[in-house]
Amino acid sequence: MTDLEQRAAVYRPLVQHEMRAVVGDRREPLFAWMRYHLGWEEPDGRSVEAPRGKMLRPVALLLATELCGGDARAAVPAAAAVELVHNFSLLHDDVEDASERRHHRPTLWTFAGAAQAINTGDGMYTVARLAMYRLLDSGVAVDSVLAAMSELDAACLRLVAGQQLDIAFEQRRDVTPEEYLEMTAGKSAAMFAAPFAIGALLAGAAPPVVDAFRRYGLHVGLAFQAVDDVLGIWGDTEVTGKPVGDDLASRKMSYPVVAALSRGGDEAALLARAYAEPPGAGDDIERLTGLVVATGGLEATEGLAREHQAAALEALRDAGLSAEVIEVCSAYANAAVGRVA
Repeated sequence: MTDLEQRAAVYRPLVQHEMRAVVGDRREPLFAWMRYHLGWEEPDGRSVEAPRGKMLRPVALLLATELCGGDARAAVPAAAAVELVHNFSLLHDDVEDASERRHHRPTLWTFAGAAQAINTGDGMYTVARLAMYRLLDSGVAVDSVLAAMSELDAACLRLVAGQQLDIAFEQRRDVTPEEYLEMTAGKSAAMFAAPFAIGALLAGAAPPVVDAFRRYGLHVGLAFQAVDDVLGIWGDTEVTGKPVGDDLASRKMSYPVVAALSRGGDEAALLARAYAEPPGAGDDIERLTGLVVATGGLEATEGLAREHQAAALEALRDAGLSAEVIEVCSAYANAAVGRVA
């Protein structure tokens, strides 16, 4: 195992334990649905260990804490809060996108209803807020706790602002690459920037170092979303849990499509004409995929991911961080950007 893998293998159980402590075992549907969404229970209440993501965001927070000389265990409540915030956004996202499956399981709204899924997301956001207070029990100074809470709250606001833009883009076919990057800087990258900044902050790092980790996380998040957009069209169904070309079938304005349409030409015009038609069972997804490739949409998106991955590491170098820190952060960026799910 690499150094990053060894660290993450220690972090994840700590975060899971803290999340379970915060969510609790109350039997009311609100809490049972939280546990279902988090992969801990079946709809009938039976315990289960369902597939879930790599917990990249809480790993980011604890990694930054250690790399800045802090105690990762003292920062675990904040890491749990970050993961709970991420999952509150997924609960809402599943409703807003009408997504029926996540991690190969039915999404909550498909059996509890949209209103209850939204309310469960609201509950999970509140639980995340309560988790941050548990930093005080870990011996973290009040001023540091308040600063960490402010960082996370600001990120949440950027997240929902980005989601508003993403929803609005569903009604447009003239989204520019610049507008798309503004949207994803909020919807996706904010929840990479904040964990890295919070981790550095809780370790007592100087403001320029905190800012460097924030900028690193922002660029990693932008690269992460670019890769996610590639997977939304070309990803393996067995890995992503979604059909090949799912983003094209739903007419999502992901970056490959935005970049393709912005380049003009005959193929772009054909793609624009296809996107103007409502989704249907007779869609030729293979043809749409070919148009995105022919117009350079795939190439542009892969280039965007590489660009921001490089910018992430440059932010750390500019702050004068050590080669050892940059090496571990490079491994994290590779894990986030080079992932397959």
